[in-house]
Amino acid sequence: MTHSTSCSDQLKNKHSKNQLIQAHYPTSPSNSPPEPLEDIKTLLNMTENQHPFVDDSFPPVPKSLFYNSSEKKESRVTQWLRPHEIVADSDARNVKWAVFRTPLPSDISQGVLGNCWLLSALAVLAERENLVRKIMVTRDFCPEGVYQVRLCKAGRWVTVLVDDLLPCDRRGHLVYSQAKRRQLWVPLIEKAVAKVHGCYEALVSGRAIEGLATLTGAPCESLPLQASSSPHEDDIDEDLIWAQLLSSRSAGFLMGASCGGGNMKVVDEEYKAQGLRPRHAYSVLDVQDVGGFRLLQLRNPWGHYSWRGDWCDDSSVWTQELREKLMPHGADDGVFWISFQDVLKYFDCIDICKVHSNWSEVRVTGTLPSIADRRALTPTLITVLEPTEVEFSLFQEGHRNSENSQRSPLDLCVVLFRTSTTATPTVGALVKHSKRQVRGFVGCHAMLEPGAYMAVCLAFNHWHTGLDTSEGYPGYVLAIHSSKRVAVEQITAPASLLADSLVNLCLAKGQRHEGRQGMTVYYLTKGWAGLVVMVENRHPDKCIQVMCDCRESYNVVSTRAQLKTVDSVPPLHRQVIIVLTQLESSGGFSIAHRLTHRPSHSPGLHDWGPPGTNHEPPIDALTHGLHAPRPI
Repeated sequence: MTHSTSCSDQLKNKHSKNQLIQAHYPTSPSNSPPEPLEDIKTLLNMTENQHPFVDDSFPPVPKSLFYNSSEKKESRVTQWLRPHEIVADSDARNVKWAVFRTPLPSDISQGVLGNCWLLSALAVLAERENLVRKIMVTRDFCPEGVYQVRLCKAGRWVTVLVDDLLPCDRRGHLVYSQAKRRQLWVPLIEKAVAKVHGCYEALVSGRAIEGLATLTGAPCESLPLQASSSPHEDDIDEDLIWAQLLSSRSAGFLMGASCGGGNMKVVDEEYKAQGLRPRHAYSVLDVQDVGGFRLLQLRNPWGHYSWRGDWCDDSSVWTQELREKLMPHGADDGVFWISFQDVLKYFDCIDICKVHSNWSEVRVTGTLPSIADRRALTPTLITVLEPTEVEFSLFQEGHRNSENSQRSPLDLCVVLFRTSTTATPTVGALVKHSKRQVRGFVGCHAMLEPGAYMAVCLAFNHWHTGLDTSEGYPGYVLAIHSSKRVAVEQITAPASLLADSLVNLCLAKGQRHEGRQGMTVYYLTKGWAGLVVMVENRHPDKCIQVMCDCRESYNVVSTRAQLKTVDSVPPLHRQVIIVLTQLESSGGFSIAHRLTHRPSHSPGLHDWGPPGTNHEPPIDALTHGLHAPRPI
């Protein structure tokens, strides 16, 4: 990364265009991905004419504040000011403006925007100055008012250009986030994130994991702390969660905690009485198992408003020894210790950002077709030459770019299989898979031995929903981080890629039900955001007729376009009968299925369906690659 003393010199030295990284780059500060610029000629003309830069693509007008600037909305923003015009706090009025002054978490102050998910993540990064400096490409104060900020939006590295016109109120104070001691890094990063998502309003509400992924580009994982009311989700293992927290802290990973979010039943008064803010994101600064106590240190990005229960600053449970060990410098505003049990009671998840030193990364793009279109599927072939630790992160297109986006979040899943090294790789044994979730991104971790592997990216809840695909299928970015270098290549999909992937997933992870002699039904439910039903017919000379009735389910969509299916599975074949998927992430969903089956000496549905057919609804070219029977 270039270190420059002049803003203008720095601009002239950057010539690469926006691009997706498709090569290996260690993630250490000195070997960062390329840092492209927008419209260099405009910037050079600006510096020659000595006019402060104004970003025409994100101008200082209402449309940069709100989704719909034509609507009359109350706003404290009345003017956009340059740093020298902004009224600073009384204790900083004699300090010159700078991008950095040794960035500290306590510098960050949240404004009126509900974007604590971003600021809490930024506060976590501020524990390590080098991570914050990696975000700001322009690290010195620029008199021309132009700055570059490096972000990872939906899995893509982008370098965002912003001016230093910042939203202020009528008194000249910053309305949104700010940093104490007249530092610009916080409002400039916030403005860059607002720009890539379209406006400041797009930053309202979110989870710390999104902020961590955006600011670092590193693989992230969310640890749920609450047992789901859905029978399709895994139970909570408190000891395992605690072990993961200790391990993450030991590895130096970054962490953020979500308070009273998700599907938790929250009584606001109860939370506020305990000094917590529900639906709010906190930074996790430390994890300690000391004196038989499991304790976490959290920070409120507001810089005030702290926990009042056991282990708060003036709690009676502290011993002098523990206080000296865990609070050697005394109390700090907005920073507090809290027991793991109270975290489990009041918080819904902890997000972990796995920042590694000297790992390699490669990012590839692809599409998630809404039919079984092998031409649109691009599995990724990964060749491992030595034992390697790998993190896979699958991102979908962003959801913050419009207030009422036509496209709901997709149910993402990335699956890793063994494969052959031939010219036509096939789907082999399952190695690892992420959960299937209606989220912005999902991921999984694997320890890989030398060999060939195939990564397959899946999504199904946009099938048969009337989604307009005239501009193409939804896109994805697959980020692969590895401790050793690996070879990555996108390959042509086998015709039966989807069917074979789900068949092998069901064989390895599905719940088995022996229906009758020679027949087994497999169900994928837990951690699958819906249901997959696969039938195996081991009879050498009998068909199995299967009726699957899921019509009492709600908030789900079927890959067969109907919630009731009838199929005749040939001898010595397996068939993915149906894939049901949660449609909307904001609401609950229910899966109800009734399976009826009988043997038959001849193909066809007979009295269960239209005469002369084997499947109802028919398996046509749109679904053949997923639902056609596959030989055992």
